[in-house]
Amino acid sequence: MIEIPDPDSTSSVADWVELRISITGNRVSKATAASAIEGARGEEPPEAFLSSVWRELNHRQQLYLRPYFNVEDRIVEPQFETQPPPEYLACLLLSLFGVPGNTQLSAKLFEKLTCEAMGRYLSGHAIVFGWPSGVDDNAEDEKESVIKRKIKKLADELNERFCEAPAARFKDRGIDVIGWIPFSDRRPGQVVILLQCAAGHDWKNKLAVPLDAWLQYIHWARDPLKAYAVPCVVDERDWHEMSRDKGILFDRVRILNLLSDGIRDEALSEQLISWVTDQLSDLNE
Repeated sequence: MIEIPDPDSTSSVADWVELRISITGNRVSKATAASAIEGARGEEPPEAFLSSVWRELNHRQQLYLRPYFNVEDRIVEPQFETQPPPEYLACLLLSLFGVPGNTQLSAKLFEKLTCEAMGRYLSGHAIVFGWPSGVDDNAEDEKESVIKRKIKKLADELNERFCEAPAARFKDRGIDVIGWIPFSDRRPGQVVILLQCAAGHDWKNKLAVPLDAWLQYIHWARDPLKAYAVPCVVDERDWHEMSRDKGILFDRVRILNLLSDGIRDEALSEQLISWVTDQLSDLNE
């Protein structure tokens, strides 16, 4: 059985319940959850803590567009007609365990997932902008050339005015996904969102998009918005502050709701299935 990584966290235990019912297809009772928590922390959890987990799951149930589970008084039941979608399982695994082993692969898959969600949200264009693999981090000239080309290409595509590139040490300068809604006349001045992804556990401490810096690189006709994507469900107590600090939030609920009719990128879907299978295999060893 997969252990709860943080048995003192309401959010972590709620994620564990979601993951368990998803991979087993079986209901989880409060007694089952209590036993798992006790095994992880060495003592039985108080009823008040279990009640907070159930309240959190009930809150999530109301937020999700798809019925992933159903919360009753003392049980949570799965609501999948078929296998749970890989994007749901991937977000749960990242939320529970952070970025494992192959950090770059995990992060890139989450960027691609967020990019597809961004495109749906805007009903416009979205691209993964993050730092590419294969670039020699020790070659300053190569890095500077790569980031300059990427930003200039972006400015050209959006018909905005390129000004300058950041220093090579900044790489992608905190931007993983860019989305925009172009006008048919292709003139500058449009809705643009610069988004940063944080797939790891340290997402609260990660710096937001450096919007002031991006105002130097491209002379936007209208300033872009900043956004932030995480695979977890952001706590309601943190929502307002995080929104003010990080920008428009794309948490697990929003990403999955935007992709509620499935991922259209078949290659991404296959990559997620493979990644989820590998992660679950590692956890069950």
